[in-house]
Amino acid sequence: MLPPLFGGQKGIAHFNQYLSLHCPLVCVCSDNNQPKEELPYKVLPVLPTGQKHVLNPLYWRKVKQIARREKATTIILEHPYQGIAAWLAAKAIKARFIVHSHNIESNRFRQIGKWWWPLLQRYEKWVHRRASLNLFKTREDQEWAVQHFGLSAEKCLIIPYGVEQPVIDPEDGQKLRRQYGIGAEEKILLFAGTLDYEPNAKAVEDIFSAIAPRLRAAGMPFRIIICGRNRFPAFQYLNKLADASVIMAGEQVSIDPYFVAADVFINPVLSGGGIQTKNIDAIAHGCNTVCFSSQATGIPAHECGTKLSIAENGNWDHFTSLVIQAAAHKDPTPRSFFAYFDWNRILQPLIHNLQAHE
Repeated sequence: MLPPLFGGQKGIAHFNQYLSLHCPLVCVCSDNNQPKEELPYKVLPVLPTGQKHVLNPLYWRKVKQIARREKATTIILEHPYQGIAAWLAAKAIKARFIVHSHNIESNRFRQIGKWWWPLLQRYEKWVHRRASLNLFKTREDQEWAVQHFGLSAEKCLIIPYGVEQPVIDPEDGQKLRRQYGIGAEEKILLFAGTLDYEPNAKAVEDIFSAIAPRLRAAGMPFRIIICGRNRFPAFQYLNKLADASVIMAGEQVSIDPYFVAADVFINPVLSGGGIQTKNIDAIAHGCNTVCFSSQATGIPAHECGTKLSIAENGNWDHFTSLVIQAAAHKDPTPRSFFAYFDWNRILQPLIHNLQAHE
């Protein structure tokens, strides 16, 4: 989470930052969190990395001790995994227990074929049902959880992913064109994500097999840049894919210059759950964005102006046609988009809820 590199990490970091402006906040997190700057809240990186320790009573006790020492009145859990530790701590010190869901985790793993997703779904349901308040990123996730987890809608709030309006330097785009030898007549198409995650890896395959050939046949001069982490052996086959029009740029410290350079952000992901934070970040940076309908959840198209084009799921001809159309114009991102995804606006319902229970 710290420093935040990916969409979900940025979401948690900004959530904490803006919430801490309204109430004292302590973040208990894994030991690989290393803040690079002074933050308006306390960070305690005392938990091991990974998920194996979530069933270890020693860490349940550690979380409870920290909660008691910090005199916590509310415990907010990010994702369901540390649910036992957070619930036990809240129960021990009589604090409110709030679950902040970023997607329905069990559904995400069901879609990518993990055999153990039913076990996670039972646990996820158990955690959510013990919360006094549940936070969801999209209305679709909330409605699903109300129906399948048996939650009360009155005990749920929608807290979307937010963005900060970036400062854009057009020269960053020109530098990238020079760096990769991209001609002025060539449209830059960008895809970015954690490539060692199955839905994103499949999207990379589809860029090579379905998108690049169609764009080439349409006669549009283009280059596709793919950025993202790829650390796991099972996904190294992606580095062997080759196309003269595709640049595998690897993991980047900052994706911002790539957003600035891009004419279109393409998101050919077809599976996985939750809100696609990469789409929101791209639009915030002025990119025209093309995705499939399943990946537009939680992004109101009417707030995006001409910046978001949505293709029929799995229809590559439609997707490619929208990419060509999106590359032909570049309007500014409308103010309504930034107003909708403004963190101060987003957090107001939660702040009011917290104040009502002081």
